Amino acid sequence: MVPILSKPSSAAPTSIFYITLGALVTVWSVIWYVYLRNNATSNQVVHYLCYGFLGTGLVLLGIGLALGPLSRMARHAELPPTEVSPQATSQPEPASTNTTVANRA
Repeated sequence: MVPILSKPSSAAPTSIFYITLGALVTVWSVIWYVYLRNNATSNQVVHYLCYGFLGTGLVLLGIGLALGPLSRMARHAELPPTEVSPQATSQPEPASTNTTVANRA
């Protein structure tokens, strides 16, 4: 069997991975942001790191959500072709090669 037909697209597991990772990073970044908001620090680098992780989580979440429909389209495109019906493959028979010649008299 052709390798592309035997191995399904890996877009669906990749989409789930991106959605999960993006959601986890976003949730923990929001928790960290709330902590930083309640406990003020004088170091601004920590805030930039928090914003960076929050943005990264949202981007990963967006990529995962965009890959979902793409994986469905890829699955449909990777399906093997439908079987050809016998009627579609039958060709009209050529003219007979054994034609009788009429008597010329």
